[in-house]
Amino acid sequence: MNPVLEAVFFYLFAGGAIAAALGVAFARVPLYAVLSLVLAMGFIAGLFALLQATLVAWILLLVYAGAVLVLFVFVVMLLQLDKAEPGAHPASKAMAALVAGGVFAVLMTLGRPVTGIPAMNADPQISGGTEAIARLLFNRYLVPFELTSVLLLAAVLSIVVLAKKAKA
Repeated sequence: MNPVLEAVFFYLFAGGAIAAALGVAFARVPLYAVLSLVLAMGFIAGLFALLQATLVAWILLLVYAGAVLVLFVFVVMLLQLDKAEPGAHPASKAMAALVAGGVFAVLMTLGRPVTGIPAMNADPQISGGTEAIARLLFNRYLVPFELTSVLLLAAVLSIVVLAKKAKA
């Protein structure tokens, strides 16, 4: 990929991830916070795709954005933490356009090899291959990996506790 185009994609993904993270932090409606988190995961997957870590990018999209955070959306909607309609938010059309553009950019990046980062390609320990990631994940980063699962469980439980307090 052209280094200029790679830089454009990097700033697009990084800026989108920061904007989506701010959307999570400042959302007044829990459903919008979860949807902003899904958008942030998509942009972060694009950053991993730029680093040729396609396995991590696809896992982030399929497992976290596609399963875990969609589960969060269903929990928030099931517990009826918000009474707002999806189209009632003034920036909903802009957010939908941003999501569509981000998905398109991630898919375009995942389909093309990146050649502008020779240092990442030289070290097989850092590459995005399955074996290298498995070795790092289950040897060096086993404790943070398990703590992440505990954090996700605590997030789901806290949503349920907050919803029960709001109904009482």
